[in-house]
Amino acid sequence: MKIKGFASLTLAVSLLIAPGLSEASGTTTLDSQGNQVTIDGIPKAKTESKEKFDKPAKVERSTVVDVLDEKGKKLSEKKINKNEVKAEKKADKAEKKAAKEDKKNGKATEGELCILFCGGGTDPDPDDGGGSTDTAKVVTVLIAADEEYRAAHSDWQTLTQNIVENADNAFTRDHNIDFEIKALGQWSSQGANASEILQDMDRDWNGNGYDFVVGFTKDPNFNSGGIAYVYPSSPNGSAVSVNLDQGATNTWHAAQHEFSHNYGLGHDAQGSGIKCIMNYDYSYSVDYWDQDHDNEIEAHKSWYGN
Repeated sequence: MKIKGFASLTLAVSLLIAPGLSEASGTTTLDSQGNQVTIDGIPKAKTESKEKFDKPAKVERSTVVDVLDEKGKKLSEKKINKNEVKAEKKADKAEKKAAKEDKKNGKATEGELCILFCGGGTDPDPDDGGGSTDTAKVVTVLIAADEEYRAAHSDWQTLTQNIVENADNAFTRDHNIDFEIKALGQWSSQGANASEILQDMDRDWNGNGYDFVVGFTKDPNFNSGGIAYVYPSSPNGSAVSVNLDQGATNTWHAAQHEFSHNYGLGHDAQGSGIKCIMNYDYSYSVDYWDQDHDNEIEAHKSWYGN
């Protein structure tokens, strides 16, 4: 972590900020590519989660990933192999599929939703991808991990890969969007808070041709669970977000929440009872969206990918 001066943000928008959420959340500004964006995020999780995953995440397709230094220079390549994880029981998979259809039709009970989505706070079923990988909308991702994160995790490349692949399970299942990792970068995070660290990520890594640039940090100045740019329309350059190291499960929930912001999604009101990853009350316990947010992702699906 290095601290340096930052230009003051413009046009502040007054919002009620949840505890553990960056004070700059709700601020409107311009990103490094000239897009007007709103900065928004997620508070830190109230409970701890496991530091590592119990099993590898599902990978929809094999790819070769560039490993980059802090200046973006290619150091090496890494092969990520397609990983088809078989369902434990066909009957269980069928039950989940039926519950998912009920949810989409507005018929699911809370118990049925938990069978499919809650999972007791554990990792999602990696076989419950839903969408066809042959026809999926493929979006490209650059992952960047800062110096504190890399120091804490010698396996940072594999760990962040699994976080992104778990975060994309719901996008694949419900919207047939596949997040494909194309680069792993070493990053030196700079900033006095989460908003400034997000803007630092933007300046350092945006404009290199990736659909998404996602950062992972353990910087002590990062005062949110995650933070992202919310775009009003298809952005020039990459969509940018940063997530705090909060253990494997909490971090992939935060990453899914922030990717959703990149698609233009806002939040559901706390206390509303709406079970959605965009509601702070459920952000770390469910992996699905309410119908309005599902519709919004579908409407903005063309913003990224091929």
